[in-house]
Amino acid sequence: MRRHSRMACLLALAVCLTSGCAAALVGAGVAGGYAISKDSVRNTFDRSKSEVYAHSLAVAEDAGFVTSDDASHGVIKLKIQNTNVTITVKQLTRKTVELKVSARNTLLMPEIDVAQEVYNKIFARL
Repeated sequence: MRRHSRMACLLALAVCLTSGCAAALVGAGVAGGYAISKDSVRNTFDRSKSEVYAHSLAVAEDAGFVTSDDASHGVIKLKIQNTNVTITVKQLTRKTVELKVSARNTLLMPEIDVAQEVYNKIFARL
């Protein structure tokens, strides 16, 4: 019975990944797992907003040219080559924040690989 349930989960994940599903959830050992959409990666963390924001800003400064950062609203915008990246840190509950990294090129086409790369660098610091 366990084998059938694993197979069903794998099949559902494969369908989501290949059908353009809005988000595919992948476990990451944090509060919920991260979600991938066409142009963004998001995850929740049981960390303070200021801590996640500080690590995100440090990664942004290393990765590209920061065009704006607003700690009070939790938004960092940067440019990596021809890609506009937006990092958003949003307080969800008293203990949980959401980190979202989205990326689009100058033609407004999604650049998920850039978003994932930036997200992975932030995740490694947390």
